[in-house]
Amino acid sequence: MNIAALIGISNYRVAEQLPACSKDVAEMRRLLFATGKYDDIFIHSTNTEAASLKDALRGFFRRHTGSDSIQEALVYFSGHGVYHNNDVLLCCSDFDLNRPASTSLSNTELDDLLRSVGPKVAVKILDACQSGSQYIKEAAPGFEKALRESQLASFICMASSRSDQSSYASAECSVFTSRLIDAALSKAEGLVLYRDIQAALADSFVATPEQTPFFVVQGTGLESFAQVTPEMRALQTARSATQAIVEPENTLAASISEQVQRMDTLYVPVEVAKQAIDEARTGLERAPLSHPLVSRFYEKHAVFDRKLATLPGAKELAKFASEQAWEKKYFVRIVQEPRAVRVAKDPWRALRRSITWSPDEVEYVTRVVHEPSQLEPTETLPFEVAEVRFEPKAHPSLKSFVTYIGLAHSLTELVVLSASARLLEAGWTQRSIDVSQIKFQQQSHLWKDVVQDPEVIWREPLARAQEAIQGYLEGLIPRKEEAKPAVAGPGEAIAEKSSPNAQS
Repeated sequence: MNIAALIGISNYRVAEQLPACSKDVAEMRRLLFATGKYDDIFIHSTNTEAASLKDALRGFFRRHTGSDSIQEALVYFSGHGVYHNNDVLLCCSDFDLNRPASTSLSNTELDDLLRSVGPKVAVKILDACQSGSQYIKEAAPGFEKALRESQLASFICMASSRSDQSSYASAECSVFTSRLIDAALSKAEGLVLYRDIQAALADSFVATPEQTPFFVVQGTGLESFAQVTPEMRALQTARSATQAIVEPENTLAASISEQVQRMDTLYVPVEVAKQAIDEARTGLERAPLSHPLVSRFYEKHAVFDRKLATLPGAKELAKFASEQAWEKKYFVRIVQEPRAVRVAKDPWRALRRSITWSPDEVEYVTRVVHEPSQLEPTETLPFEVAEVRFEPKAHPSLKSFVTYIGLAHSLTELVVLSASARLLEAGWTQRSIDVSQIKFQQQSHLWKDVVQDPEVIWREPLARAQEAIQGYLEGLIPRKEEAKPAVAGPGEAIAEKSSPNAQS
């Protein structure tokens, strides 16, 4: 038995619309039906919010769980994709960068679903499109690693582009899916192997190096897609007769031009962007504490002279930015610091000694490695970091708090890094930061949205800080212990209250 799940998401609440994706699913359905191979095909291109999609997809795989006759399980996805927290996320219609895990379908869950039906061959085809949006798969080294680490016995993955590229789509079709279908139909007779499809697909992108398909194969390399059927030959003839759908180079150029025009609408002149940051600074300085309990005991002070490089936990931030390839996306430089490490001159000898407890001496040498240490902007804004202090009003016994709001940006996007912590007492009037408390959160905003509402930079960080302070204040009140029942001692009886009418 062979099963397939086809998912296409065209409509997004925030990200760029992708009208081609639902059409991609229709074309893939025609291809799979033409093979006559698949016994059950799940199609989902409407009601594509995360909850609905996940429920439907899990239900489809649940129907086949426990079957020992699944030869092949194929999953196809066309839509926006993003790399986050060491995993590839397939964005659902309600995708939100502030809630990425719950508004997307993860590559990890796809693998779990495939494993749940125990197929002889598992196939994933991912056409994650940019289409001018900021919600694209990020140029992170872990992207391809995440796709490789699927832990399936016989596994084939075909992704539309590499981690540092974009996948293109017109209003009619996605380039990768269209060429994938043509590759699957390229043979007039005989057996079509998945490796045949990959070879033909790779050849079709030789002239367009800006998009290079990415393949992962774990198996024999002889896994079969289909035996050529009359229906497949008829479909190939029909596609050849409509060359407008089988996009030539000029269609790709038109698609790229369309993407660029959409991206241009996100651009904000530097003067307008800096004015929005100035307005945000003024608004933060003047903003009252909105929580009544907090405002009764605390007052707020904001300063703006800190640098990203001086933030508590700056090294962890730099490491995160390095993993996420921020230098390619934002106006930042990741400063590297040298560190001397002691390593075995002959690693194999050292390993052998650790395994066999060999008495052989291991020679060590010192080498210098470079690690991310801090972030520096390559283009300045009116401020890099806002430090907001929350000091008690004439109550020295109360703890002080601090919130940091750091900024990084590109031409179209502003990233807000925020964290709050309770300050430690280092003296009568001195306070220090407990770095272990610092857990930065990341929010991304389009510049055009920041210009319309500058307070979006600090509104949520300030609210979270006040919630933390309110929790601290409420925690000062001792909790009343529940009344404990009386316990009779040895030889004692617990007296009972008598009612007025009790008889002696």
